Amino acid sequence: MSEIAKLNKDDLYVYNLNEKVLKSLELLYFDSATFENVNYTTKSPSTPSNDLNSLTSENLAKIPPTSSPKPVIPQKDTISGVVTPSTTGSRDSSYYKSDLYKYNLKRSLNGLPPLTEEEFENLLESQSIESLSGSESESEEDDDDPKEDSSHDQRMDLLMKKLSLQKAETGDQEESSVSYLNTKSPFLLFRSSLLSSGNAFGIYKSLFSEDQLLNDPLEGLKSFSSLRNKSSALFMIGGGHFAGAIISHMPKNTRGNAKNAKESIQEQAVNIVVSKTFHRYTTRRKQGGSQSASDNARGKANSAGSSIRRYNEQALIKEVRELLQEWNSYLKGCTSIFIRANGASNRKILVGYEGCVITNEDPRLRSFPFTTKRATTSELKRAWVELSYLTVTELPKINAKAKKAEERLRSPTPGSKEAETEKKSPEQIENEKHSQELIGLLKKQRAPKVISYIKQNKIAVNDFKLTPDSKFINFPTLLHYASANNLHHMVQVLLVSLQADPSIKNSFGKTPVEITSDTNTKRAFQIARDKLGEEVWDWTSSKVGVAKSKESFDIEDEEEAKRVKSEKQKLIKEELDKKTELELKKPKFSSSGALGVGIGPNIVNDLNGLSQDQKNRILREQRARAAEARLKRLSGN
Repeated sequence: MSEIAKLNKDDLYVYNLNEKVLKSLELLYFDSATFENVNYTTKSPSTPSNDLNSLTSENLAKIPPTSSPKPVIPQKDTISGVVTPSTTGSRDSSYYKSDLYKYNLKRSLNGLPPLTEEEFENLLESQSIESLSGSESESEEDDDDPKEDSSHDQRMDLLMKKLSLQKAETGDQEESSVSYLNTKSPFLLFRSSLLSSGNAFGIYKSLFSEDQLLNDPLEGLKSFSSLRNKSSALFMIGGGHFAGAIISHMPKNTRGNAKNAKESIQEQAVNIVVSKTFHRYTTRRKQGGSQSASDNARGKANSAGSSIRRYNEQALIKEVRELLQEWNSYLKGCTSIFIRANGASNRKILVGYEGCVITNEDPRLRSFPFTTKRATTSELKRAWVELSYLTVTELPKINAKAKKAEERLRSPTPGSKEAETEKKSPEQIENEKHSQELIGLLKKQRAPKVISYIKQNKIAVNDFKLTPDSKFINFPTLLHYASANNLHHMVQVLLVSLQADPSIKNSFGKTPVEITSDTNTKRAFQIARDKLGEEVWDWTSSKVGVAKSKESFDIEDEEEAKRVKSEKQKLIKEELDKKTELELKKPKFSSSGALGVGIGPNIVNDLNGLSQDQKNRILREQRARAAEARLKRLSGN
């Protein structure tokens, strides 16, 4: 028989906890990312902001800092809420339109510290220009960017893009924290030798005060036994129903009581000092919602039912507030006040109104951390039992995906980017940098920048291989890459301006011209062959077609366009001839309006090749001529 089975349910009452249970409790800490149980000594606890409804500056000051302070003291921007370095006492409107403000705003969204104005200017002048792969001479040679004034905007755009890429590469992962509040539930969890390894005792966080949660919850739980002679208040309101009770922490004696279907033994033991319930007809049947909410949304209704509901709402407010005033002496002695109010209007009935008994700032205020039913005395009892007894619950399930990601961050696995980076030589890293820059410029078809970058970095086009090899196995050279991606303009630039060798083969034995199916790209090779001549490269082994000038291709394109045009005209003429033949098949009428010989029985067959509109026109003409013939016969008689 297990140890927990030997215990009575009453031994788990938090205001009279069994000594054996209390001594066996050990507070559990969990990782915020993986929800894995972590030893307290492994990592210092921290308080996540999402677990507490409100944290005062005094309480936050008690938490030890987890990292060394920054040299720049940040302050929160009152307009946008963005933390920016405090360099001046106040900011004018021009600051919020500046690039520095926009960049710091983007950094704050990525969880990065803000930059000072000097740091931002240095970054703009160094890193951004470096990433553009250029210098002053490059911008002079660049025919694609004639406007020098736009360079600042380009550098700013590039900085913003780099921030977005950094966020994407990191997977938007935040640093995890370890705390006893990271339980993925409204409970604080305690390990106990009385339970199996997969289970723990749970107690609702809302039972503790803010100080107890921030300091030592286990000591707070032990102090509950000293509150045994105190009481707590419970209030529920919603849908015109109100229930309130002052409950003593000293339970009733239920010895000899029998279980029944309506109440458990623990609910029978709830010691209600005073209680009260009200019900008023304030909600619209079948439609729901209070009458005041309906009036605010649709306008004031003038029915008898709406008038009754308005009166009942005011009566309920008056009755509840009078009751709170009457219970003021009880409320002063309560250690905690639990409230469940559906909507802000219902909450204002109990808290925060003019001359209120319970203020919004009252530290004893709590909310029920679970769903409740209609406000009744029996529901108050059930809620109190749920709150005030330890619960045996399972430990949170570990987030396997987050755990694997964390392990990868801590120790890079073989084959991963981090592990590969550690093994790379400085030369490989430099080659990868060049590859990334050149690929970016090729994609944008920035010919002058490609030429300038290659000359400035003294890159041998025919010897340079794109790295990493695994990524560029099909196109190891710049010419292979440009050809495979149908960048016909860049193919011609590489061949003519940079003297790229078209006969170099990839690991599959394919030359650059063989890995493209684009007609314009293949033509670019032929045009380059015509410009460079037959002696420069072995064009036959490179599989490049016959040398042709651009003018020859233009003439061929014009002839092809003329041929296509003539074919289209021929087809149009054939269609017109078909229509003429069909028109000849129209039925003929005599002067008397009668159909011609042989037309009558074959009319359907003759009309088969006509469109519906043509058929309708013929039939209308036929009927008109027949009518004329009848009129002539009648007038002749």
